[in-house]
Amino acid sequence: MSKPRKKKAGSSRFREVMQPRIYEDRDIALSNAKVNIHIRLDADLVAYFKERAKQEGSKYQSLINQHLRETVFKEQNLEGRLQRIEAQLGIN
Repeated sequence: MSKPRKKKAGSSRFREVMQPRIYEDRDIALSNAKVNIHIRLDADLVAYFKERAKQEGSKYQSLINQHLRETVFKEQNLEGRLQRIEAQLGIN
C-alpha cells in the first residue's frame, strides 16, 4: 500500500500560468521575422558557406543571411552617402 502524500502548506498542485504578452507592431522588427523560402544556389557557394559554418561552429543558412544583410545595407549606406554628397554639391 502506498502512503498518502502530505500536502505542503501553501503549495498547489497546479503551476501558475503566465499571461501571454501581446506584442504591438512597433515591438516587432522585420529583421527578426524569418521567412521560409526555396532558393537555388550554385553548389560551390553552398559548399563555401557550409565549410565556413563548420569552421565557425554556426549554421550555413545564418552565414548566407548575414552576408546578404551586410551586402544590402552596405549598398544602401553607399547610396545614402552619395545622395548626401550630391545634395551638398548641389548635384541632382
